[in-house]
Amino acid sequence: MARAPLKDQTLAILRDRGLQVRTVLDVGVQVGTPELVRAFPAARHVLFEPVAEFEGRIRSFYRTLDHVLHMVAVGETSGSVTLRTSSLLDGEAISHSAMAAGPSPAGPGVRSVPMLSVDDAVAANGYEGPFLLKVDIDGQELKVLRGAARTLPQCSIVMVECVRGELGQRIMAVEAAGFTLFDLTEPCYYDKSFWQCDAILVRTDLHRTHFAPLAGRVEPGMWEAFRA
Repeated sequence: MARAPLKDQTLAILRDRGLQVRTVLDVGVQVGTPELVRAFPAARHVLFEPVAEFEGRIRSFYRTLDHVLHMVAVGETSGSVTLRTSSLLDGEAISHSAMAAGPSPAGPGVRSVPMLSVDDAVAANGYEGPFLLKVDIDGQELKVLRGAARTLPQCSIVMVECVRGELGQRIMAVEAAGFTLFDLTEPCYYDKSFWQCDAILVRTDLHRTHFAPLAGRVEPGMWEAFRA
């Protein structure tokens, strides 16, 4: 199969190269992350989602898998946070949620929810690595990463959604924790202009072990260019 920027394909490459994932930490699961289920069906999937309306669909999607569901927001610290819900898609009562900065007045689409940090969730429940950490929470990804400082060294893979305005900042935050950018997957466009993608990073020591460096002469057969 030709190389393409698809999450399914990228995750399959990492799995097939021998990167180990015992527990998937899925921050912002919404109603399910099928790519992670297909790539790591034998892993425990620890799911974080603050929107109560999604609980039934999540439990149905993961009913045959080893999973734990935390109906909480995830941030830099544990406590509580104001959550705003909205719908940007036709036919969906709620399609997006985001943590609000500072106190917000009560009203439609605004609620207070409990919040955990990744580090606190892992420590309190004894979740075991190596981990794959996925973060997709519509705007507060850097706070999640700061609240995962003790967990990141135990991660083999990190997948984080990156909107264009924070693409470099989010990638650099994970790289600073000891990771190497492996792929930018499934770029999305709005009115033909790049809007967002998912960055997938591999812990640097594992990247050195499982992938050849690009240095000196280029080995025939290792160079690929994506063509749509």
